[in-house]
Amino acid sequence: MSDSAVLASRRAYLTIFSRPAGLLSHLVRVVVREKNLANVNIEFLRPGDDNEDLVHLKVDTASELPVLIDRQLVLTDVRTIIEYIDERFPHPPLMPIDPAERAAARQAIEEIRGEFYKMVDIIENGSAAKVRAARKTLISGLTGLATSMGRRKYFLGSDMSLVDCAMAPVLWRLNTLGVKMPASAENLSEYAQRLFTRPAFKASLTEIEEGFQG
Repeated sequence: MSDSAVLASRRAYLTIFSRPAGLLSHLVRVVVREKNLANVNIEFLRPGDDNEDLVHLKVDTASELPVLIDRQLVLTDVRTIIEYIDERFPHPPLMPIDPAERAAARQAIEEIRGEFYKMVDIIENGSAAKVRAARKTLISGLTGLATSMGRRKYFLGSDMSLVDCAMAPVLWRLNTLGVKMPASAENLSEYAQRLFTRPAFKASLTEIEEGFQG
């Protein structure tokens, strides 16, 4: 029997291995909570922690979290993980039905990860000079987003989507990152509060993440 088959036989529920404060891990937890899933086991690993199951599956816990395991399926790419959750548990849907809109949503998620998530990582881990530059880049990018969003309720329109799930962890961390948005981005602040007050978002927070707004 393969390692994944052995693991599947031991785990009755879909399992997600998550960092207690990582951006990508938080994104996946937001999606899980938006789906209101009961039969999902979220296990937290801090940097340096090992897990016997993941070692057997040759998953590098230092770099490959979050990880989703569903029976014999093991996923380590975060976009694949969130789309799998959305398709595996279709209600409520978090992706548009229209193919063009779905493609636009996927592109938006990749741009958020490639720009905003990257800047957050630099602010959290970079040198002082790189942190200052990353803050400016993040503020500029978010200000541009505020302009393009206008008064839309959510990123794509009137419905919550995976794109909003990707934005929420970034916006939640702005205070602790020392990022001050200009008054001209007031609509982005309103959008952020709209996300933060959702029960699913509140349920997604770990104790560490709750402190980011302190």
